[in-house]
Amino acid sequence: MTPFSTGLSLWKRIALILGILAAIVTVLFGYALYVTVNVVIPESYCSWMTGDLLVRYLQIHTNQWPRNWDDLASVTNDPGPLSQYVAVENLRQTVKIDWQVDVRQLQQMARNDSNVTLRVVTRLDGSRLKSSWGADTEPNAKILRYLQASLGTNGGVPGPVLTHPSASPNP
Repeated sequence: MTPFSTGLSLWKRIALILGILAAIVTVLFGYALYVTVNVVIPESYCSWMTGDLLVRYLQIHTNQWPRNWDDLASVTNDPGPLSQYVAVENLRQTVKIDWQVDVRQLQQMARNDSNVTLRVVTRLDGSRLKSSWGADTEPNAKILRYLQASLGTNGGVPGPVLTHPSASPNP
């Protein structure tokens, strides 16, 4: 009598192990898909939209920082080039903005250090927002690019700045 003759055959054991492994892989894939669809993608849109709104607000209000969500929401009524993917009400549930920002101080930081990183827009818990559509959709980077572009213009009031990653300066 061999050790394999008293229970499951070798092929049945291999099939059982492969079945268990396939189930584990399926569960892990399902979880990753769930997180991507329900966390990563919505947060990436919130990140992108917040950056667009803040830059647009700075453009319209001569580099004045919004005081609250209502101020920021006012730019959604502007007929300028802004696509709204996420309602401001939904942004409030995902995004935290430092409303006490001094834009002149941020411009000074951008002028003094080209490698400076901003942290004025975060998740509600203060951690960094996910920006899966690319670095140019991260709101702090968008604001910094806008401020750096504004440094080279008269009076610190820049002209239009491309804020959408799909936009191109070439006609």
